[in-house]
Amino acid sequence: MTLNGRTILKYSRVYVDGYDLSGYARSIGPLSCTFQEGSDDPLNAAIVGTWLGQATISPGTLNAMFDNTSDTGIHALMKTPPAKRTVMVAQGIQAIPAEGDPVFCGQFRQSDYIVDPGGTPSALTIKFSPNAADGTSLAYSEPWGKLLHAYGAATSDGNTAIGVDYGAASTDGGFAMYQIFAGAPAGGTAAIVVQQASTNDNASFATILTTTNIDVSVPSAGILALATTASVEQFIRWNVVCGTATSVTFSLAFIRGKYKGV
Repeated sequence: MTLNGRTILKYSRVYVDGYDLSGYARSIGPLSCTFQEGSDDPLNAAIVGTWLGQATISPGTLNAMFDNTSDTGIHALMKTPPAKRTVMVAQGIQAIPAEGDPVFCGQFRQSDYIVDPGGTPSALTIKFSPNAADGTSLAYSEPWGKLLHAYGAATSDGNTAIGVDYGAASTDGGFAMYQIFAGAPAGGTAAIVVQQASTNDNASFATILTTTNIDVSVPSAGILALATTASVEQFIRWNVVCGTATSVTFSLAFIRGKYKGV
């Protein structure tokens, strides 16, 4: 269960394309969301107003330690920019990230890969440009949501637990991000599911988003988006539908859309 209050850097976790980079990362940020501004200043106005335009969202710079472990080390994973990356930064509150904690999500272009071999240990600097989505989540200008499933394994179908409280129901849609880290057996398949309910009891939950059957033994990540006018109930939870998989290690987050006005 999520805690409330202040926290510190060591409780952050960085997930990229289905890999946990937290064992290499020293910091990431700033995690930014800023809007274009245009002046509303007709001659007969007594005050100057401002129109907000498009959002610019970026996870900033990932500072890390160099590691050339085959296939899974940060050098093997991130050495070939430019590339689109699916990034999730989970912020634990006074502890490692748990269900309900804040999470920053988006797809971004990794624009460089800089090694400082003179550091002790050798250091990496990896910068991300603003949004580089392929269209799945470009309709949304909100990168912050809540963690539905913290890093860990699910070993069977059918989550019957209560969901995360998102406050009053909305009609502005939203999107989910999944990070699948591992699964068993080799080639095993499963679907990651997002469910909602107006009442926080098991019988009330119904599916609103789901992946196809994915080979969960291969790390992967992606975004699932609702229409921007879709209704979203107060309570949201994770679920898994196992095909041939007996275990799935993953994280899942859901981000509600912002009210856009008329």
